[in-house]
Amino acid sequence: MTDPRDAAVQATCPVRAVPRYGDLPMHASGQRMLLAGNGLFVQMKTPWLDCTTRVAEVGMRLPYGSLDETIAFAFGVIPVGLLERFLEEARLALPNETAGALIFNVRTGGLRLAMHEALAVGPGHVSYRIEDLQDDELLAVDLHSHGRLPAFWSAEDDRDDQGVRVCGVFGNLDRARPTARFRLVLNGLFKDLVHPWQVAGDA
Repeated sequence: MTDPRDAAVQATCPVRAVPRYGDLPMHASGQRMLLAGNGLFVQMKTPWLDCTTRVAEVGMRLPYGSLDETIAFAFGVIPVGLLERFLEEARLALPNETAGALIFNVRTGGLRLAMHEALAVGPGHVSYRIEDLQDDELLAVDLHSHGRLPAFWSAEDDRDDQGVRVCGVFGNLDRARPTARFRLVLNGLFKDLVHPWQVAGDA
């Protein structure tokens, strides 16, 4: 490369062709793009996430190996008990929205629930301040509620959901069984996730 800025970009987000016969070199951390015979994939590795997911199909035959999509969390599955505690807090906030997060501890591998301080709140919006995290903590799961409204991803959610995290939204909190949506966010790429409140037909 003739420009060192391009070299810096490649170091931050390298692109690799997937070997057809040999092994793909290990990826220590961060983001890299993988060109495979069955598509273009992004691999994201953080202290709490190891994910490989397809970004796009490839409309031609390529002489590369194939990849499978995988998502693995260092903490295992998201603890339903912590989500139910968030639901309790969200119901107490009715009819207003509320927000919180599950914070990952790099040292212990566990999660804790943190409720965000509301700065402005109403039945259709919430703005908040995220608490300062310890040096060994990372925000892994971003949560908010829609009060009595259904759970859905708004245009504002799409703008706000950046970086690398799991995002969850709960709605219809005036009912015994709320509605919910969960997705994995990878720098602007959204990947729907299954969850315990899912019903047939959910996206």
